Amino acid sequence: MIVVTGKGGVGKTTVSAALALACARRGRRTLVAALQPKDRLSPLLEGPRIGPHNTPVLPNLEAVNLTPEAALEEYGRMVFRIRIVSHLIFENRRVLAFLRAVPGLDAWAVLGKVTYHAMETDGAGRPRYDTVILDAPSTGHALSLLALPRTLAEVAPPGPLRHDGRERWELLADPERTEVLPVTLLEEMPVTETAELVERLRGDLRLPVHRVLVNAVPERTFEAEEVERAVSEGLAPADHPLIRAAVLDLRRRRIEDEQRARLAARTGLPQVDLPLVGRGRLRRAGVERIAEALERGAPA
Repeated sequence: MIVVTGKGGVGKTTVSAALALACARRGRRTLVAALQPKDRLSPLLEGPRIGPHNTPVLPNLEAVNLTPEAALEEYGRMVFRIRIVSHLIFENRRVLAFLRAVPGLDAWAVLGKVTYHAMETDGAGRPRYDTVILDAPSTGHALSLLALPRTLAEVAPPGPLRHDGRERWELLADPERTEVLPVTLLEEMPVTETAELVERLRGDLRLPVHRVLVNAVPERTFEAEEVERAVSEGLAPADHPLIRAAVLDLRRRRIEDEQRARLAARTGLPQVDLPLVGRGRLRRAGVERIAEALERGAPA
């Protein structure tokens, strides 16, 4: 199971889609799950509309856009096992209204469904999916979501809820089965938030985090010495539009290098760079480029 998270706006959904493509290309049966009010995965994958139920998108790849309502009903079926009992409970509007008012239950139902699929097996005892990717909420909400199983394992009364909490906490905390994957940009606020996220994951939660994905890294097409030589040798005037643009780009790169060093100093984690792919609406061809960068930069 791979949990993708980070500050809002860093490209978590794009990275989740790229990871899903990379895994599916390797022949791994993959499920990618998003927690979005709007379906943002299907335009990236150029597949069918993705709703609240697992949908085949490409060979070896399924996707789901989780809603608390659908997840709660599915979780109820898992807990009560018997469909008719589940139907009586979860088709009752008063019961549903009561359940949705319970703090944290919506989040637990969503996490419960995703982690269920990470542990799900077929009739022969083989995993239904080889990889489950969760496009998790932004940092603060993701930390609360990931802490839920441990809380339930510790405070829930004996019964199915405590058992499920303990089982899912063991899954999330196992470095052989799970990785939390922070995504950031080389900007001050995302880097700061990513460093704090890693500290919380390692400290309070003790969850496995092994690397940081640095998203939207522009290609470097020239070096500072080339610009300086062009000006000093009179190849181009200092106020030439291309020289001015190059100087501004070099300043941006120095800022990025500073942020990269900050990130390394605070986390000590390896950084995997993902390319900046255009600035308009991203389509599958662009996501494929990011998937290729992931395959080059991440271990099998």
